Order: sequence, then structure tokens, then C-alpha cells
Amino acid sequence: MALMKPFELVFELGSNISLRSSAIHLDGLLSNVCFRHTGSPDKALSMLDELLLFDQTHGIYHGSALAFGVTPEHSIVASFRHYVGTMRHGRELRDDIIAPNQISRAGKELYRKITITGGPEKLRLNKHQAYYSPYVVFHGVGDIPRIDRLVQFHCARIGVNANSGGGTVRYTVIREIDQDYSCVDGLGQIARNLPVSWFKEGFKEGLKASPN
Repeated sequence: MALMKPFELVFELGSNISLRSSAIHLDGLLSNVCFRHTGSPDKALSMLDELLLFDQTHGIYHGSALAFGVTPEHSIVASFRHYVGTMRHGRELRDDIIAPNQISRAGKELYRKITITGGPEKLRLNKHQAYYSPYVVFHGVGDIPRIDRLVQFHCARIGVNANSGGGTVRYTVIREIDQDYSCVDGLGQIARNLPVSWFKEGFKEGLKASPN
């Protein structure tokens, strides 16, 4: 097994990002990357064990949740992301349906009218809470060169509705660091979801925030 070292993974964003109620964790992000790479859920989980350090005692990977990055010039901006979608059934695209179906008095061919006020052809304006910041960051302990190659190839976008342009990644940087911030960050704040057993074993002593 490759030597696993603490690292910081940074994604510079080119568009705002939409998230669900639970934060994206690095192990979740990399499990998706592994699935894209292997095409198999079982192989993806096996591959993830080779990428990130796993804590057998508490059943967690050494991978933090997503954190927003800010600079003196740019902070986090909350907004909404909109996009329009329509639905079409395949049967509605047959030539005999979309071809002219009648002749007007002026001798012009008339096409079937498409109803957009309701039904499957209704225009839909989707609205999602979104956030923009200069970059997002993860911390972990793992195989840095291999993770770098995989995220460079597979992580073009991050977040909910990424396929429609949200969470566009401009570039990715990963670097080795001296300390593991995957569970508790440099400010003493909890960096990921943690099991109760983790706190019962005394790890909470260095925290500057309540485990609740």
C-alpha cells in the first residue's frame, strides 16, 4: 500500500455551487470518482480503501467535509441558481405527430400546437439555493499522487445539479501538509461528521466548539 500522508485539496470554482442539507465529505466525493473510474460499486469501494486512510475503530475515513474558502477580496455569496427544463415524451417526437396536420384556408400548412401551460410539455423554472466562493477545500490523509490524478480527470464539477453547469471547477491543487485536519481543523472546529464513539474516547479535548 502506498504511503498515506496528510493533504489539503483545493478546488477553485468557476460558478456557484448547490448543496444538499448534508455537507459533501471527501470520502463521498472520492467514492464517486472511484465509481466513475471503475464503473463498479464494489471495485469503487475497494479502490477508496487504497486512496484514503480508514479508521477501523470508529468506521470513518480520514476525509473532511467541504469547507468554503475566502480571500480578502472575495467572501462567500449566497444566491439562487435557476435553469429552465422541459420534458418530452419520445412518442411526441414521431414524424406523423410533429409534421403538418392540416391546411389553412390560405393554403398554408399548420403544425400541431405544443401546450406549455401544463402537462409533460410545461416549461419548468427550477430554483436552487446556491453559494459562491473563490474556492472550496477538503483535508484528508491518503495517497496524494493517485488522488491528484483521479480528481484532475474526473472532477470537472462539484455539488448538486453539477451536470447542468453548477460547481464548475477551474483548476485543482493538492499539497502535502504537516498535520491531519480531516477530523478537527486548524481552528479546533469539527471538520466532518463523527460518531459518538470518537468523542467518548477523549478526542474532544482539543476542540474549541461543542460536539453538539
